[in-house]
Amino acid sequence: MTTPVDSRDMTALARTAREEMPPETQFRAEDEAVIAAHGEFLLGLEHDLVQGFYETVYAHPNTAGVFADGERPARERTLSEWWRRTVEGPKDDDYFAWMAMVGLVHVVRGVSNPMMIAMSQYLDRGVEDAAVGALPAEEAQRLTGAVRRLTATISAVVIHSYDLAIEHALYEVAGMPPALLHRLRDQEVSTSLQHARDALGRQRFE
Repeated sequence: MTTPVDSRDMTALARTAREEMPPETQFRAEDEAVIAAHGEFLLGLEHDLVQGFYETVYAHPNTAGVFADGERPARERTLSEWWRRTVEGPKDDDYFAWMAMVGLVHVVRGVSNPMMIAMSQYLDRGVEDAAVGALPAEEAQRLTGAVRRLTATISAVVIHSYDLAIEHALYEVAGMPPALLHRLRDQEVSTSLQHARDALGRQRFE
């Protein structure tokens, strides 16, 4: 079981999320080296990735609804800054603590985890398509694998922070000890799970 961490300690949250991931799926030092070796290529994708990212989210009412009128230029600058830092590194504890803070931003802004995961996959696919078209096959495979593990790790950190931020807020609002709130949560979810099994006819799934 994961050791409880302070939901306001972004470094600890990020570290805990990464520790939950099987090692083969985590971003690792060799991935950092692969990304650094292709830094010029990746930085060259910035404009197309940023423009395509926001064209995609603004084309869908649910994701477009997250943004205020006239906000797009500022958000594009933020994404550009993130992309450059991501490519140039270092992707250290401070970087992943920043990604944990993004989870809190998503709670406040109403960015759901399905939205975030979908757009993470959008960036993966954008890099993969560009790499396959421009690099030798083996290089493209190494690069896309490194980027995929990075975005998976970022997603894990963001989601973990997002979930714990909501839990912490509920503890504060309800005034209950975390153990009691967890027990009540599990009871309610167990009831919902039984209803889902009945509806789907899938009793064998635990």
